Amino acid sequence: MKPIVFGGRFGWLHEGSGDRGVILCNTLGHESVWTRNGMRHMAEELAARGIWALRFDYIGTGDSAGADGSADQFESAVFDIETAIEWFRQETGVAHVTLCGLRVGAALALSAARHRPVDDIVLLAPVISGRAYLRELTMVRKTWFDQLSAPLQAAQPASGPLNVLGQIYSDELKVSLETFDAAAMMHGAACRPAARVLIAHARAAASESLRSALIAHDVSVEYRSFDEFTAFAQESVLSELPANTFASVVEWMSQGSARDAQMPPRSGSWSGDLLIETPEAVERPVLIEDHQLFGILCEPRTVLARNSVLLIANTSASSHVGDSRLSVRIARELARRGIASLRYDARGRGDSPPEEGDMKPGKPFTHIYAPCATEDTADAARWLAAKGFRNIVSFGICSGAYHALRAAIVEPALTGVVTVNIPTFTMPRQTSLDRTRDAARNSLAGYAISVFDPAKWKRVFRGERSIMPIVKFIASNLTTRVRTRVVDALGLDRRQSASKEVPAEPGAMLHALDAKGVRTVLVYGAYDSSMDMLAAHFGKHGKRLSRYGSVRVAVFDDIDHALFNGESSAKVIALCDTLLREMSVTSKDAPVPNGAPAIS
Repeated sequence: MKPIVFGGRFGWLHEGSGDRGVILCNTLGHESVWTRNGMRHMAEELAARGIWALRFDYIGTGDSAGADGSADQFESAVFDIETAIEWFRQETGVAHVTLCGLRVGAALALSAARHRPVDDIVLLAPVISGRAYLRELTMVRKTWFDQLSAPLQAAQPASGPLNVLGQIYSDELKVSLETFDAAAMMHGAACRPAARVLIAHARAAASESLRSALIAHDVSVEYRSFDEFTAFAQESVLSELPANTFASVVEWMSQGSARDAQMPPRSGSWSGDLLIETPEAVERPVLIEDHQLFGILCEPRTVLARNSVLLIANTSASSHVGDSRLSVRIARELARRGIASLRYDARGRGDSPPEEGDMKPGKPFTHIYAPCATEDTADAARWLAAKGFRNIVSFGICSGAYHALRAAIVEPALTGVVTVNIPTFTMPRQTSLDRTRDAARNSLAGYAISVFDPAKWKRVFRGERSIMPIVKFIASNLTTRVRTRVVDALGLDRRQSASKEVPAEPGAMLHALDAKGVRTVLVYGAYDSSMDMLAAHFGKHGKRLSRYGSVRVAVFDDIDHALFNGESSAKVIALCDTLLREMSVTSKDAPVPNGAPAIS
């Protein structure tokens, strides 16, 4: 596979050997992030059968040019697919084209095929009614909102565009979705969209009207059940490859083409003139040689000297694009301010290869704290240093913060680190998914507020919620506080000798960073569960870290864990901007920008 750019759209071409090709049409928003690895797997399976496969990002999504939430993204994405069909035919010479769309991508594929008929279409869990889909999005947002602490709920905008897990749905896009009816659209079509259509349905009854409309256009329609869809459409760390459904769909698209025993090799190099150009930045796909890691180097148009750069780690198991495109937004906003960045994929994430002997297809990525991601962060920093960057700051959210911080301890090329809501300083114990989620939902401050919420107590009394996990959590937190006070009083965290290994204790880690002179900023939301880890080891708001001249703590009252709120991400971007400018002028006294907290 090799990266490609056409008309500002970034994508991957999985090379085949015949005259058949498949264009994969992504869904939108959080579903696109969650299902990205599965769609890559399908493309690789098609290429293994000699079938060309193209996956790409619509304008305003993924790594492609264009801003988030632009006016009618639906029609824009339909045009992108039509353009991709023409580009695909010209670039590969394929004679037989299949469109394969997932969820909203299925609706987009059908819409494009009205104007650009193709040979076959595959609809994976298709959105048949846009109105019903909008109701689903509203429920997803409500579920997220209900898990926030009361102060964070109050901080969410009362009006404005629909925000679902950080993805903005413009009013125009909402109208396009609300009025979309796949069956009605097909009944009104002037020609048939394809000779064959396969519908892999999550709910059979919802697809029946579309099936009838397609048959009326003399389309051969086949049905398959997509029983694995629920397990697939989960956040990236939990998403399970729908192996049975995908195998069946690939067989249908390939019409019996035999699979090679070996997967086609990844292209070791590609054209150096691939560019994604935006008003504020020039972006280049890059390959980090040691482990063939993939990344996007984003450089500002206005600054020629390579000075400071932000190295953006993966969040959880999501790709370098970030949850709801957050990493792309951070990179391009920093470029507008004159600062470069590299967003990259560690092994087993996004478009980088898996770690050798691990990450078999279909295996859930349950261990997001694997050491290889720390090693890959260090590799990426060395790559940037070799390219001439001097001030290299690693950055990460949640588990990405864990790897960013640990890499900064051991890698000399890293001169700074910014962590956002780092959940742990040490490798966490294996625990159940439900327990992990419960722990991440609230902090001790949040629990204190919940004590005065009658609805929460009603859930306990009805047996819907057990209070014991909270009791155990508080007890564990108190134990950690006592132990770290003893370690601090005896100075044990400052006695560790210099080593290339990451220290075992959080105190020793921060001591090591300070001893190296690594500019370290620990960013927290006041009601995030990670605040308890900070307080347990370093006192309220990290007070005991004030002894270190290179370590600062920034606590915001209103940022959520994953920076889904636009105001949250804006404040963190401003803080990164401040730090990188400070490092550029080697001054610790530069003013803090408006909207950022005083950093203690």
